[in-house]
Amino acid sequence: MKKKILKIGALVLAIVLIVGVCLFANSLIGNPISKALAKNTAEKYLEENYPDTDFELGEVNYSFKDGYYHAYVSSPSSMDSSFTLLINGLGKLRYDYYENNVTNGWNTAYRLRDDYREAVDALLESSSFGYNVILGYGDIAFVAPEDKDILDPPSYAIDTSELELDAYYNVSEFGARAGKLTLYIDDDTVSNERMAEILLGIRKCFDEAKIGFFTIDCVLEYSQDDSGNYKHGRVEVNEFLYEDIYEEGLVERVSKAAEAAENYHYAEDAEKFFE
Repeated sequence: MKKKILKIGALVLAIVLIVGVCLFANSLIGNPISKALAKNTAEKYLEENYPDTDFELGEVNYSFKDGYYHAYVSSPSSMDSSFTLLINGLGKLRYDYYENNVTNGWNTAYRLRDDYREAVDALLESSSFGYNVILGYGDIAFVAPEDKDILDPPSYAIDTSELELDAYYNVSEFGARAGKLTLYIDDDTVSNERMAEILLGIRKCFDEAKIGFFTIDCVLEYSQDDSGNYKHGRVEVNEFLYEDIYEEGLVERVSKAAEAAENYHYAEDAEKFFE
């Protein structure tokens, strides 16, 4: 009798463990039945809502982050026409990202951002750029009309409603309008004067490469010594305008911007301390 009870208990425990493992796996990777339902829903939805397009259904993958199946849709004839359908485990459509990604211009904006970043990366990695960049990249600021009052974008951000689907643009011109560089540079000298020299050099390099930018965040710190240590010292400027990078009075403008950055970090640290 005792052995029978132990066998039943072991069987129940095994079933509980199996169910637990299945539930855990389902929460991470989904399950074949729900995936099939999601794919079927996506196919029918595209037929009913986009009948006159060449949209193709790609992969359908489960995301443990939001608990939905993501059905990826794209067009072979349009580089900016791709979007995602969100579908739950019962095969019910929850959201169609077509309007957000395609109609509102975000896919076009992302493409331009990628092109701009690639151009900036290529310049920063080239031998003609004579500074030791520890971290550096370029970005173009965009904002959708409906988000202007919500996200508090920079004043120079480009409205996505200006963008035309699949259109080719001069990313350098967009960079000059709304491009932002972020650079962390190591150097043997850290001073406002050296920062001014570097900013002039950066502007010259970007002008020669015909890559525009509107503003720059730049941090100048000491290089690592032979022992792998860093000397304390830092000069930082934020949102420093391209148009303000010229020789006359530049050291004074850098000094003012560096002081503003230092005061900002001081106030931020003080706020965290008193939380």
